[in-house]
Amino acid sequence: MIEGSSYTFFKNVDESFKIIEKLDKNKFEIWYMSYGGKPKVWYQIDKFFYKISKDKVNQIYEKCDILLKSSWLESFSYPPLEMMATGGYCIVVPNEGNKEYLIDGENCLFYKLGDIDSAISNIQKLILDEKLQNYLYENGLKTAKNRDWKNLKNEILDLYDI
Repeated sequence: MIEGSSYTFFKNVDESFKIIEKLDKNKFEIWYMSYGGKPKVWYQIDKFFYKISKDKVNQIYEKCDILLKSSWLESFSYPPLEMMATGGYCIVVPNEGNKEYLIDGENCLFYKLGDIDSAISNIQKLILDEKLQNYLYENGLKTAKNRDWKNLKNEILDLYDI
């Protein structure tokens, strides 16, 4: 799964598709979800989801195994959290909007911006290492649960002395 606007520079969706180009197409089904910007001509995708309503997003994530997220600028990055909440894995570029809750090797795998070979290596490592899969799965679910609005409500209200 790739998520993000193809026409928003900092979403860096092109990089995700450059990574996809180097994978064995017989082993991966590529889904792309965007709220702004449709696939570019050279993107190789199997399914495209455009402007999906919030109440259906989790159904798409539930059908995917890996989120490849290459954004280098985010205020807060929901897609990795949404993917972990549905039991999926995240391979991401660390940025200020996801470093708050993502920890490399704990609940996701990071790759350095522009390092396509590292991203591919992380995908292969994840596929081959069942122990790593289980570890990231468990920690991903915990991370998502800890970030549930119900769990954060009082903490947020306390900030405003409400």
